[in-house]
Amino acid sequence: MERHYDVLGLSPDADERAVRRAYRTLLKTHHPDQGGSREQFLQIKDAYEAILGERVPNERETDGGAITRGGDGSQPRQQPTYDPDGREGRDRDRTHELTVSSEYLTLALAGLVHDVDLASLVDGPVTAATTRTVAFFRVHNTSSQSLPWRGKTNTSFIGDDGFLYEGSSIVAPHATDLPERWVGTDITLEPGRALDAVVIAQEMPDDVAVEQVMYAQHVPDEEGDDIADTERYLFELKPLVRERLNRLPFERD
Repeated sequence: MERHYDVLGLSPDADERAVRRAYRTLLKTHHPDQGGSREQFLQIKDAYEAILGERVPNERETDGGAITRGGDGSQPRQQPTYDPDGREGRDRDRTHELTVSSEYLTLALAGLVHDVDLASLVDGPVTAATTRTVAFFRVHNTSSQSLPWRGKTNTSFIGDDGFLYEGSSIVAPHATDLPERWVGTDITLEPGRALDAVVIAQEMPDDVAVEQVMYAQHVPDEEGDDIADTERYLFELKPLVRERLNRLPFERD
């Protein structure tokens, strides 16, 4: 373990905040997107994960992400984040997706599906039997720092009625029980990692069509205490685009 601290330039008694600070600082220089060495980048990343225990050491990766088992004895479930390079060719046709790339994220709207039966979307009973509009995002952290993904809080659905509808927590107890890798939880996304995220909209009138979907990415400062920057990702939904996106980005059983 001492070797991992050496990689980050720290002593073995460094606390968690010091580890995170050293990690962010080193990535600014060594991330491949900044011209750094991929080999050194992976050493830094492995050291960080080993020290903080955010990944089981020596566990074999499958389909771009490690496998974990819940404490309730349920079936193994993939970790929510993955290496996007390891997923090439594994997903369904993605030509219909809308993608916005900027300084921090490459964010794709993979689906905007209306009248989704929430009871059939999650594994387990949903107390509120209802249908909602659901957005499916593919999120890739292309920056050199850790970023918080806050889908429910920071996603807005703008209807053709002029009103803004926010994300809903209606299936919060089942946020990790969605199909395949899709999750609805708040997650810290490390540099180079990707996430398939679900955001369920607040209830809106049946005759309202969503014209825009916007996600606001808040970027923490180096200390992680305040917001240093905010970047907004806007998806314009013309009628034909809405039609193409109105399908689930996975096979439903």
